Amino acid sequence: MHRFGLILLLLGVAVRPAWGVVFLDEDRAIVFTLRAYTQGRLLTQEPERYRKGFSFFDADSQTQGFQETFAVGAPSLLQHRNYVEPQLNMDLSRRQNVTPLLQTLDEKFTLDNVKFFMGARVEYDAVYRYGPDLYTDRIPEAARDDLRSKARLFEIYGDARLFRRVTTRVGQQNISWGEADVFRILDNINPLDNTFGGFLTPLDERRVPSFMIKSTVDLGSTGPIYNAALEGFIEPKPALVPGPTVPAEGPWSVVTGPPSPLSLRLPKKDRWDDARGGGRLLFNCMDTSMSVAQYWTYTESPTPRLAFDTATPAQIKKGVPATATIVDAEYPKGTPYLELAYPRIMVTGGTLSRPVPFSPYTILRMEGAYLFDHPYFLPEESLPLVAPTFELDETKRKNPSSIVDVLARQKAIIQTGQEGGLPKSDLVKWAVGLDHNAWLRFLNPRQTFFVSAQLIGEHWRDLEPGAAYSVQADSYVARVLPPGQSQAQFMTQPDFIPLKTNAYRSTLLVQTGYPLGHGYIQPAFATIAELGEFDALSYLLQPSLQYLLEPFRVRLEYNHIAGAYAGGVGFLKDRDNLMLKLEYVL
Repeated sequence: MHRFGLILLLLGVAVRPAWGVVFLDEDRAIVFTLRAYTQGRLLTQEPERYRKGFSFFDADSQTQGFQETFAVGAPSLLQHRNYVEPQLNMDLSRRQNVTPLLQTLDEKFTLDNVKFFMGARVEYDAVYRYGPDLYTDRIPEAARDDLRSKARLFEIYGDARLFRRVTTRVGQQNISWGEADVFRILDNINPLDNTFGGFLTPLDERRVPSFMIKSTVDLGSTGPIYNAALEGFIEPKPALVPGPTVPAEGPWSVVTGPPSPLSLRLPKKDRWDDARGGGRLLFNCMDTSMSVAQYWTYTESPTPRLAFDTATPAQIKKGVPATATIVDAEYPKGTPYLELAYPRIMVTGGTLSRPVPFSPYTILRMEGAYLFDHPYFLPEESLPLVAPTFELDETKRKNPSSIVDVLARQKAIIQTGQEGGLPKSDLVKWAVGLDHNAWLRFLNPRQTFFVSAQLIGEHWRDLEPGAAYSVQADSYVARVLPPGQSQAQFMTQPDFIPLKTNAYRSTLLVQTGYPLGHGYIQPAFATIAELGEFDALSYLLQPSLQYLLEPFRVRLEYNHIAGAYAGGVGFLKDRDNLMLKLEYVL
């Protein structure tokens, strides 16, 4: 893995001409590009909450105990990501007149603009090799190997235009619709890979491509409307391709609570009514670019629910007939597990961008999406096993007999096969952004300051009381030895973080640049604020400094995350880190 990445990097350095483009043929129709970097992050904060451990009450001895979980102290290595992305772009239009097949297709279908793209990715995170013991030894080997290294053809597709109006792209690809930065509003077609930095990594690097067919019909211009087009896509082979799951021990995981004996599984998606697909109309009217879209996709993140597996007990009984009586007695309806549900949803929305009147250096961006029947987590309905624990008050949850009674009721739920439900509500998302280039000559007489700000909102239309994130703010764990048994059991009474009807976020980016030596230095400051219903605050502060000396770039960045333990930002509040990145761009 190391050798392959190094060879590609050296190849890019060796073939790079002075003007920064590599043509691989005399016609200059085949273009090679390369992006490679090595990036290290140093953890600068001690672990909090369930990454540190959890307290439990021993009901038999009436004493408190503490169980360590995934603690990694600071300072320690959080990431050493090595990344190589070679790409090949081929424009076959210049060879159309000398290729018999392309000539025939041109005569029958007026074929032109035939192109081919192939992009590979080689990724290696050495934190899983020589980082803290938690990452190198305690993560299951198969998961650790997958997180540590990947070498794959990432995107590969072909383009062609028919009848001078219809452009079709077929292959493994990413489709991005939307105007918002950092957070996704209408851009929910492809899943995300959050295993190597979460929201600290740009969206374009986290998207996971899937095999799709996309066509764009040029509708031309009429009156004040111009550059109109109708675009549609379909996933011809339905398959659930979620972003990879982060193990609880991983450096970027959100530890949702004390360890659970239930395994995590994904549902099967292989029917035509599971396919992603949809379309949008996009056009310009005077100075305004607009689009209207409707499509079907999977939810961005899973919703856990209790489910039962009947196949595994049947296989055990078939393989070892002597266990049939025991298996039937313990699991008559199957073995319980947590299904990470990704139901298919319909999304309708639109985008708008235009210069602000009387301020041509300012761009207004607006985006909205209506998500129909979006699932949410309702603890007692989604996880029936937790319902008996909510009946325990301060006195009963310290009483051994009360705890044993709860454990017996949980066993009854398993034996009756009571699966969890999946409540749903329509969800409205919107974003308003402004991008402005401002001269502050007393700070920088040569370059403008680029300022980008966003306000993002979400509104659930029909949330039931008790709706929550599947993340515990706190929990009460009790250990007891049931009568007649030789092994102690644990009971957890969870306290999930409430899911509010409304949620608001804001982002801000300010950056500029100065000549320095033969290169260019870019100071920047970015921030993200999770505001809840304007009743809580979690935030990211990210100062950075980047030096560009083509083809190399060096970036120094600090990420400080603090505030309330809620939302996408707050859940990573104990991952403050210092990052150093060396990048090569061909």
